[in-house]
Amino acid sequence: MEPKLSEDDQTTDEATLAIIRRRRWYLWGLILIYIPAALTTLQFTQSYRLIGMLFSIWLILLCAAVTLVACAKCPGCGNRFHMRDSSLSFLRKCSHCGIHLKDDKKESELTS
Repeated sequence: MEPKLSEDDQTTDEATLAIIRRRRWYLWGLILIYIPAALTTLQFTQSYRLIGMLFSIWLILLCAAVTLVACAKCPGCGNRFHMRDSSLSFLRKCSHCGIHLKDDKKESELTS
């Protein structure tokens, strides 16, 4: 039997899961945008120096995005959502308690 959460706790959990989902979208967006951006830059400028600068900027942004995703705390257990020990996994469930990224949406569908 799961303990009942107050409305404030549910709102906080929903906000935390929304933050985790948004950070994951930023990360996947950065990964997907690099190749088209590099090809477009190369096509218009013909400069490998600019490609190197673009890659450097992309790599810094990618490191920041991975760090933000890896450091996100689970609203259920308080541990890192995507990390267990020193391994990083991008599963949709918490590595510790198993809470799913869309659990807040499932609960709101049940109540409405």
